[in-house]
Amino acid sequence: MTFRIKTMTVPDIPEVQKLFNETITKLCANRPPEERRHLKEDNSPKRIKERLKDKNSVYLVARKDKKAIGYVFGWNLDGVGHIHWFYVTKGTKGMGYERKLQEKALSEFKKMRCYESRVFVYPEDRETCDLLESLGFLEKASLEEEFLGVGLVLFVKQLAKLPKAVQKKLILAGEAGQGIKLMAHALANILAKLGKEVSVNLVYDAAVRGGDITAELVFSDERIDVPFFNKADICLRLSKPVRRKFNADKQIIDMSIAEDLEYVGAKDVRPFKQDAIEKFGSPIFINMIALGRVLNYIGIPIDQVDFRTSLPARFLEENVRAIKYGYTYQD
Repeated sequence: MTFRIKTMTVPDIPEVQKLFNETITKLCANRPPEERRHLKEDNSPKRIKERLKDKNSVYLVARKDKKAIGYVFGWNLDGVGHIHWFYVTKGTKGMGYERKLQEKALSEFKKMRCYESRVFVYPEDRETCDLLESLGFLEKASLEEEFLGVGLVLFVKQLAKLPKAVQKKLILAGEAGQGIKLMAHALANILAKLGKEVSVNLVYDAAVRGGDITAELVFSDERIDVPFFNKADICLRLSKPVRRKFNADKQIIDMSIAEDLEYVGAKDVRPFKQDAIEKFGSPIFINMIALGRVLNYIGIPIDQVDFRTSLPARFLEENVRAIKYGYTYQD
């Protein structure tokens, strides 16, 4: 009887996909059918195959006597190892295989020089909570159901000496009416719930109607003494500003304005407006798709989040799909 854990490859996908569907059936039995369907679509064989190519992915499969009995879907984002999903089959519970999978994932994160690992867990899943605590994870924060539509507990384990605390600086830039203010406040609320210090500064154009609007957001693990900055880590641009240029390490830019801009820093050009029209039927969804992309960059695992209580009832399903669509753009 042999047991081993290895990096997932394309031939493993069919068996792992079956195990993932078992995960959703077990953990999301009380969630709406459309949510369970979306989770399965987000982790379809095609998307798993795409993610296996990414150097930041940590996708593992556990095999016992050549049969897949468990898996881990993980991701390294800016030095933080996120464990999005993990599972072992019911018949192997209590044999230590879940622990071995977690230990292997943590080992992979250490090789990637991650300084900590994070896992979101449903609070009612006490078995998993107990396992994480036994592995040295600490409960960091709780997200109430009223806040994101589903209750979650964040567990964090330090893997290496913490880097010097630095502030992360974001810019959200667009035109009035594009939902920049809404996006900024949503991001600030989420970060605050995760225990971050947050500052938001809104800058409006002098125009009576229309005009530019910019949100400057700073967050940190420590107190923010000066909430202003000259250079951002990430700048999201949905329109071409008339009188401003933005300096940022990473620029997330809508394709419709990309040719008209002067870049400072690396660029990530995405067809937000085009996808809003072609895939969602209206340009009004540009901000929701872009919001999903930003949430990805700052490491919020929304594949476990239901936004029904966070968004207006009108176009609710389309807004949720747009956010998750933007979140799952592949680099």
